[in-house]
Amino acid sequence: MMALRGGRVVLRPFRPEEIGEVLVWWELETGYFRAPADADEEHMRRRLALSGVMTRFELLLAIEGDGRLVGEIQARRAEGSTPDGVFELGLEVYEPADRGKGYGTDATVLLTSYLFKNEKAHRVQAWTSFENEAMRRVLERAGFAFEGVLRGFQSTPDGLYDFAMYGMTRNDWENSETK
Repeated sequence: MMALRGGRVVLRPFRPEEIGEVLVWWELETGYFRAPADADEEHMRRRLALSGVMTRFELLLAIEGDGRLVGEIQARRAEGSTPDGVFELGLEVYEPADRGKGYGTDATVLLTSYLFKNEKAHRVQAWTSFENEAMRRVLERAGFAFEGVLRGFQSTPDGLYDFAMYGMTRNDWENSETK
């Protein structure tokens, strides 16, 4: 079983007993990029069951902090639309009380290092709402470079949002203090 251990977190596959809790959280979540619009519960259960395995599309991992599930992190790759060796990170710390404790930064550092060491990554990137200062701090602490603003990038019921783009190349990672 895959497990990546860091200072504050362990990245691991989701356990069967956690799947119901995660599905409820996903259903309640109002953020973006949770699941394809046409995904049903069975599709999401299969996705969680494959956590810990690099599929054609993603590596999905649970974030365990202080011995309990606190969130999730994904390394995504879209065949045909993302060049080989390029991965995109997604991160979610579920409960507000668990945010700001370093779980997200540690998880980001661990998964990024794994991708460069084991998955032939030459670039890892992430984007977030320009106004999401907490996630921007996570990426900056993890050694990602701010690369610019994707203006009008995400459409929501409230209008278009600007997103901040961050990236790290293999060279950046090899010279990073966070690896």
